[in-house]
Amino acid sequence: MTRLTSALVAGLALFTLAGCGEKASAPATGGARPLTKITLQTDWYAQPEHGGFYQAVAKGYYREVGLDVTINQGGPNAIPRQKVATGAVEFGVGRTDELVVAAGQGVPLVALGALMQHDPQAIMFHKESGIRSFKDLQGRALMAEPGAAWLKIMEKKMGITVSFLPLDFGLSRFLADKKFVQQCFITNEPFYVRQQGADVGTLLLSDAGIAPYRIWYTSRAFITKNPDAVRAFTAASIRGWREYIDGDRKAADALISALNPKMTPEFIAYGVGAMREFKLVHGDPAKGEQIGQIDPVRFANEIAELTSIGVLGKPVKLADVFDEKFLPEEVRAKPAAK
Repeated sequence: MTRLTSALVAGLALFTLAGCGEKASAPATGGARPLTKITLQTDWYAQPEHGGFYQAVAKGYYREVGLDVTINQGGPNAIPRQKVATGAVEFGVGRTDELVVAAGQGVPLVALGALMQHDPQAIMFHKESGIRSFKDLQGRALMAEPGAAWLKIMEKKMGITVSFLPLDFGLSRFLADKKFVQQCFITNEPFYVRQQGADVGTLLLSDAGIAPYRIWYTSRAFITKNPDAVRAFTAASIRGWREYIDGDRKAADALISALNPKMTPEFIAYGVGAMREFKLVHGDPAKGEQIGQIDPVRFANEIAELTSIGVLGKPVKLADVFDEKFLPEEVRAKPAAK
């Protein structure tokens, strides 16, 4: 795992890679107030799906608000929720359904803002398989993350039963078998399998009404002790995401490619293009969605749905997992007109 710290990024987006055992420190700046050290744990290796955070580091947006932010790359065993809950890091990246399930297990984590209004999670299949809709998954085997709540929701909403294989985070089985079906990110795996000649189709989970946000979050304990840092991190992250999707992202892309050499210019362009095409980050303006926003009504409905499928160890209320006051006023969801 590699760490990237904003204390080491300045001017022309200079960067360095450091080992996991090190902790970033702010440079001496005379009489300037010291920077608050923050670590963000992502859920996967550096990629465009984290681009707004790297943009905020590369352009100095975190430093402008008094933060020295380190980004820890994730991977198959990153488990950001555990690291945030134990105080090993201050912020994590994940999905709202994961936070609700964690809250049901007594883990006090709080969503702060959404890097994606709609989850890029999808079902990937070969078009030769005959799959055209979620209904066509009936009775098939699907390789997916074990225990993911969206699996049960998909079966319930679609009225289907699917057998599950544990996700191996690879593509070799998919490429070798035209009947093989697996979960993917619409922004990621289709690019690689198409390069290998696969005629691939996808079903985006959000099209089935499965609606978790992709979010950044922190612990209740960190909020209590550092509310200003929470507010500053949220505002700077939203600024980074706006610019990454709509502006000049070259500095962030350079950092992502340096940290993860698999992120070629062609792949990054594909990932960003998919985020734009499917309105994953911006959401649907007609519904009032925008970058960073978490709608309390939508989130409460998600909690109710998770409760209904029996995946929560104990009851969870919206206030347990979301605190809207840290979102900038202009980003907050407007109450529906009566």
